[in-house]
Amino acid sequence: MLNVLLIANECGHTGMIAATIPQKKLIDFVEDKGYEAVEFQNEDYSKEDTVESLRKECGYFTLQTLPDSEETIGYGSY
Repeated sequence: MLNVLLIANECGHTGMIAATIPQKKLIDFVEDKGYEAVEFQNEDYSKEDTVESLRKECGYFTLQTLPDSEETIGYGSY
């Protein structure tokens, strides 16, 4: 199942991450990278949406592309 999570770094800049791992594991993953897990937004997506399509079409982060949060400070809204 596709999970889409709104995340924020310590400066409040936000971004989205898409993954197919369970919600609890996704929260743990982003928190380990230094982000706050703000809100799942799964209801906004259809069954046709995929992690790869959201990465390419919307610029969403994936498990492979999410940088540590301190790398995003000072670079605007993610």
